[in-house]
Amino acid sequence: MRALLLGLCAAAALDVSAAELGIVYVRANVGAASGGHAALVAGETVYHLQADGDGRYRIARDEWAHFVHVYAGLQNRPLSIARVEVSRETRERVLDRFAREYVEQEIAAARREALAEDVAWLEARVEGRPAPPLRAAGLLDPKRSADPDALRLREILREPLEAALRSQSEASPHATEKSLEGLRERLALREALLALEHGYGLAPEAIARVPERFDDPLSAPERASLEALASRLERESAELLRSSRPDRGRALLLTQARYTAVRRSLASDRLVLLDAFSGHGDDAAAEAQRPDEPLRARRAEYAGELLRRGRALVLSGGHSDEPAYNALEASAGLLQRAEAGAPDGALLDLERRKLPSRARSVGVPEFAGDPGPSLASARARLAELDRDARERWSYDLIRRNCITELARKADEALAGRVPADEALGFIPFVFFARVRERLPLSGVAEIPSHRARELARIERESPGALTRFRESTALGSTIYSPRRSDGAFLLFTDDVFWRRPLYGIANLVWAAGYGVYGLAALPFDRGERVSAGVSGAFWSLPELAFENVRKGSFEWIEVTAAP
Repeated sequence: MRALLLGLCAAAALDVSAAELGIVYVRANVGAASGGHAALVAGETVYHLQADGDGRYRIARDEWAHFVHVYAGLQNRPLSIARVEVSRETRERVLDRFAREYVEQEIAAARREALAEDVAWLEARVEGRPAPPLRAAGLLDPKRSADPDALRLREILREPLEAALRSQSEASPHATEKSLEGLRERLALREALLALEHGYGLAPEAIARVPERFDDPLSAPERASLEALASRLERESAELLRSSRPDRGRALLLTQARYTAVRRSLASDRLVLLDAFSGHGDDAAAEAQRPDEPLRARRAEYAGELLRRGRALVLSGGHSDEPAYNALEASAGLLQRAEAGAPDGALLDLERRKLPSRARSVGVPEFAGDPGPSLASARARLAELDRDARERWSYDLIRRNCITELARKADEALAGRVPADEALGFIPFVFFARVRERLPLSGVAEIPSHRARELARIERESPGALTRFRESTALGSTIYSPRRSDGAFLLFTDDVFWRRPLYGIANLVWAAGYGVYGLAALPFDRGERVSAGVSGAFWSLPELAFENVRKGSFEWIEVTAAP
C-alpha cells in the first residue's frame, strides 16, 4: 500500500538517515493544536499525539508525505525538523517504544468496537428491534441471485463449497449473549456460503460510480492483470472455504465480491471496482455540504487523475496484489465522493486503508433466555474499558498533552536526553528550543507553509509592489480564499514583523466590523458571521504584541503540492 501511495502522490522528501531521528515542531495556527504541535519522524513514518475529544490522547502513525500535506499544506503551518544524531540501536529503541504503544491502542480500540457492537445487538434484542446490519454482507445482493459470474465461481469451487456447506449445517449459528462476536462471525460465514450457493451478484450500492470521462476501456495489459487477479481470487476463495479461521466469513464475502467485480470488468471492458469507503459510516458525507462548483470540479479532476495513475501502476504495471488493488478501490471511492462534493478534503483518506464492508440486515436466531442481564454486563464492561483507557491515555492541556507525552515516550528510550517534565515544557516552542539546545543535532530543516511556498512562486513569476500588496490581503489573495473557520481578518501577518502591530489593529477593526455585520445576518446564518468576527478579533490580539498565530488554512490542495 505504501509503495502505491507514494507512486500516486508526490512524497515530501526528508533526509533523515538511519542514524537519526527527527523532532518536528509545527507552528501555531487557529483550530486544533492552536499553540503548536510536535511529532517524531524516522524515514517515512511519523508518530504524533492527538486529543480524541473524550479526555484521552491518541497515538497517530502517518506517512511523512501525509503529515506534511495536512500540517504544512491544509493547515498552512511552517514545520521545523531537528535532526537528532543517535545510534542505530537507540533509533530502533525509540521507534519500538512508539510502535508498541500504537499497537496497544489499536488493540484496545478493536476490543472496544467489538464490545460496543455487542451492546448494540443486545439493545436491539431487548427493545424488540432487528439486529444491526452485518458488516460485509451488503457487498452481495440476495435479490440478484444466479449472477453469471457468481455461478462461474460456484462451479470452480464446487468441491470445497459442498464440504463447507455440510460443516455449516452441522454447526448452525446459535444466539448466545456470551459470544456475540463469534455469532457475527458465523453469520458472516453463513451469508458467504449462501452467496456462493445461490450465486448472489454485486449490490449496486457497493460499487464505486466512476464518471464516464474517467471510465476508459481496458487495455491489453489491464485485461491480463485482471485475468491473473481473478485466478488468484479463485484460489483464495478455495483456501478460505477449507480454512478453520473463525473470521473467514467476511474475508470470503469480500473475495467473492471482488471476483464478481473483476469478471464484470472483463465482460464490460470497463473497470468495475468496489467502493472501499462503503460501510465505514461515511456514506452520507458525499452528499453533505457541497462546496462551490470550481472547488468541486478541481477535486474531482484530481481524484480522476489519481485513479488513472493507479490503473497504470497497479494493473498495467503488474502490481495487482491485494493491498495495491485495495488502494485502487479507495481511489475510485474517493473520486465518487469528490464528484458528489464531499466536504473537508476527503482525499486525505487515500492513505487510510479501508476494506469494502457494506453492511446488510440478515436473519438472526432467537436469543436463548433473557438478554437483559447480559446487556447490563456488556455495558459495564464497556464502561470499564473506557475508564481504563482514560486512566492510561488521559489528556490534560498542561500536564499530559501532545508535547509532554511525546517527550516522555522518547525520553524513556533515550535515557533522559529529551527534556520532558521541566517548567513550561508543555509549550511546543519551549520544548523545541530545549531540544535544539541539549540534543546532538546534525542540522535543522525548515518546510514553509503552503501559502509561503505559493507566495514565493508568484513573486518570482510576477514581481512588484502590486503583487505583494494583493497577496498581503485575505480578500485579494489569489492563493487563499477566506474561511469563516479561520476567523475574520484582512491582512496576513505571518510574513511581517515590525508592521505586525499595525496590521493587527487593522485586523481587529475589520473583525469587529464583520461581527457587527454578522448581527444583521444572524437570522440567516445561525451566527456563523458573528462567531467569525469574535474569533477574528481574539486571534488579532497577539499581533499587537508582535506575535502571529492565525495564518489562514485551506479546505483542499493537491497532494502533489507538498514539498
